[in-house]
Amino acid sequence: MTDYLAYVGGKAGAAKKGLSPVTVGWVNVEGTANGAPEATKGAQAAVDYVNKELGGIGGHPLALQVCKIASAEEEGQRCGQQMLNDSAVSAVAFGNVFVGDQSFNSVLKGKKPVLVSVATGSSVPTAKNTSIIFGDLSHVWGPWGSYGHDVLHAKTAAIIHTNTPPDKVAAEAARKAMESAGIKVKSVGFDAQATDLLGPVTAAGGQSADVIVPISAGQGCVGIAKALKQLGSTKPVVSGPVCLSPDVAQGLGGDFPEWTYGVAQTLPNDSKAPDVQAYLKASSSVGLGKADQGKVWAAVSWSSVLAYAKVMNEVGADKITHAAVSAQLAKFQGPVVMGAPKVECGKYSDSPAVCNDQARFYQYKGKGAFTALTGWLRPPA
Repeated sequence: MTDYLAYVGGKAGAAKKGLSPVTVGWVNVEGTANGAPEATKGAQAAVDYVNKELGGIGGHPLALQVCKIASAEEEGQRCGQQMLNDSAVSAVAFGNVFVGDQSFNSVLKGKKPVLVSVATGSSVPTAKNTSIIFGDLSHVWGPWGSYGHDVLHAKTAAIIHTNTPPDKVAAEAARKAMESAGIKVKSVGFDAQATDLLGPVTAAGGQSADVIVPISAGQGCVGIAKALKQLGSTKPVVSGPVCLSPDVAQGLGGDFPEWTYGVAQTLPNDSKAPDVQAYLKASSSVGLGKADQGKVWAAVSWSSVLAYAKVMNEVGADKITHAAVSAQLAKFQGPVVMGAPKVECGKYSDSPAVCNDQARFYQYKGKGAFTALTGWLRPPA
């Protein structure tokens, strides 16, 4: 999807400043080391672009009301109360809300629609009136089983993961998917503060497994890469996209690991892809910097805001209520900008908010060069 104007159903030009804004609430974890401030930056850039180039929402400016969670679960309650009690907020969107989601949902209780890019909080997949358009940790890792079996023809796999709640969920999902594809898996966790990861990598069988799956971020990715190099491993490594962060490149001497990367979107680092080129050009025009453009949370947040713009234009600016947005969002089947061409919300009865279980895989060649290896893959049958 490269034609944003057609996608959102807007009118070329700027929103009309004199009209009342259409407000979307925005909740994101940021302000501490594990937060994702780039998610808020990507969302705000998309709002600015909608208002500058796509005519707003039926001429009305789109506005973002931000509530930030730093690190405590109870902070989600404050955000939930803020979004519920503000009558101007007709809908809510999540960035990377891996903490605070339970207390948020206990307050909101589905009374307003919530659109999520990738769900990292454990309560989000079952939350009422919620749509997760890129998927959750239990489903976006499913295609690792298909890739390992169908593409790599692997018989054994080593999963090395950080012992944080989100990474443990992801590791379990990857393990189940690979085992369902007939791959024998050994999964080993490590403490988030650990830097020497030779022990965990060895314990998982990183020196001999047919495929190695790191599930970590930051220094965890660095530690796993160094351990594999120390072991002399030449087996394929299939990582998630969070290892494509500047701190990982810095920790490894200036570049990312030359691994395969699976992602539930068109990789924002793949500058040759037409949908990524459209994103880079549009987001640059409203001030989103290069350092943030390539981060997955900025890109999926950009996509989430454009999805809301599409839904709200379909409702009509003068008819927007949280009930009307909920009803229209329930019909949403995609496409998702830089995401799957079609999504299916409610496919999984145990995770009714999940709309996507697909991922694509890329090979990093070094010095910023990526090659797409697959189209959209689903989990093993």
